[in-house]
Amino acid sequence: MTFSEVSGHQRPLRVLQRVLASGRVPHAQLFWGPEGVGKELVARALARVLLCADPGARDRGEGCGRCGPCAKCDGGSHPDLHLVVAQKASISVDDVRRLQETLAYQAFERGCKVAIIRDAFRLTREAANALLKTLEEPPAGVYLVLLAHHRNQLLPTLVSRCQALRFDPLPEAEVLRLLTERGVEAATAAAMAAVSGGCPGPVLDADPEEFLAADREAGEVVAQWGRQPAGRGFALASGWAADKDRLGTRLDGLERHLRRRAREQAVSHPADADGGELDALAGLTTLRYLLERNVNAQLALDALFLGMLGHLWEEGP
Repeated sequence: MTFSEVSGHQRPLRVLQRVLASGRVPHAQLFWGPEGVGKELVARALARVLLCADPGARDRGEGCGRCGPCAKCDGGSHPDLHLVVAQKASISVDDVRRLQETLAYQAFERGCKVAIIRDAFRLTREAANALLKTLEEPPAGVYLVLLAHHRNQLLPTLVSRCQALRFDPLPEAEVLRLLTERGVEAATAAAMAAVSGGCPGPVLDADPEEFLAADREAGEVVAQWGRQPAGRGFALASGWAADKDRLGTRLDGLERHLRRRAREQAVSHPADADGGELDALAGLTTLRYLLERNVNAQLALDALFLGMLGHLWEEGP
């Protein structure tokens, strides 16, 4: 992946290309924005430039694409490019210490090292404090890129030591173009782009029929939110919990429709907005947190659909 192949994000790309050309690349950066918007693609494109063997790569803001390091980056096998991901629900202090140990050694390619921390908000407090030491005194030639949905998800001490770049949702037309390039039929691609929220990641990887069916179902659920009888809530919870393969897609659709309804309420009837959608979104966040910790899915979904999993749920994040 190169900067020129990235769809959208002209503002953060210009910032990155400017700092590359200046020769003053920050040792720690935070890319934040919605899930699936393309933050990791840009982080990998940045790593490709930093690790490229061509001395002119940074001035151009692009890897040469011909050297061994570029080929290894493209193939995901570069020994100096490290990706840290959550094991189960969190990134532990042991994960951070292993990364620190790896970064302390000399680079294999005699250049620099790059570490990308996916979902950095999953760092435990102990892990975040351990990482802080690396951000404060980074080894020479080490660059870290933290990825998060929002900067407020991280400890302020971590954010203050990073250059933060915001990644906004793409225009609907851009998501539509990406889908049609993947061979998705025009009408289906238009429908998917319309509900993507400007985040191409989830829709590009989804089965079109399954994605749209889950989105329609989520829209129907949100339209009746807070008004459906208890029996309907229990039935939904039972059906969704039993179909684990589609649960993630359904919850994504639920979040999209809740956010859309909250925005519409805030614009059209600000005085009448009672915060019900925001409570539901808080409950959905808590639900995802609990599911990652192997809580009984049906019980958690029961609580969500009955409106009992909002801000007051004590076991939430």
